[in-house]
Amino acid sequence: MIGNDIVDLALAKRESNWRRRGYLDKIFTPHEQQLIHSANDPDQLVWLLWSMKESAYKLAVRRTGNRIFAPSKIGCHLSEPASETVTGDVFYHEAYRTKSVMTPQYISTVAFAANAMPRYTQVIVPFGTTDYGTHQYQIREQIRQHVSGLFDTPEQEILISKDSIGVPLLTVGNSVSIPLSISHHGLYGAFAIGPSLLSKN
Repeated sequence: MIGNDIVDLALAKRESNWRRRGYLDKIFTPHEQQLIHSANDPDQLVWLLWSMKESAYKLAVRRTGNRIFAPSKIGCHLSEPASETVTGDVFYHEAYRTKSVMTPQYISTVAFAANAMPRYTQVIVPFGTTDYGTHQYQIREQIRQHVSGLFDTPEQEILISKDSIGVPLLTVGNSVSIPLSISHHGLYGAFAIGPSLLSKN
């Protein structure tokens, strides 16, 4: 199982004033707030921690079926100083590991079980518009193209659906449904395919 998130940094800066009174208390633990206040680039760290929380939450939903999102109850710890690639630990009912990629344009994160470092694919999809409906279409087209190449299967035999609680599922040909994590924000989208799919190669 896998969780995936992406943050468009330009959009986050325009739409979210995290410095306003009470904002950090609603989202971040005291430990995380201390990290933010002491960071060389606090804006970047805010959105790194947010992306870690979001990706771990998506994974937790798969495992528990509980869709209640309480970010201040999701605790993040960074395993290494901020750089282009950051690994971390997230605690939300149980432990998860995260791997984040940071660029000047976006931060993307994948979360997975703490006891394994799975093989996974995360693909970033840049958009030419902020239209949500266009995002939905384009990212699903990218998933079908990518998975078609992995499985040597026609795109029309690749189905993207949702389970009873809204979690994305991927079905290839007549195989069983496989978990898929999709995220989009601003001008960027991302999808992650976990090891259950990759192991078939």
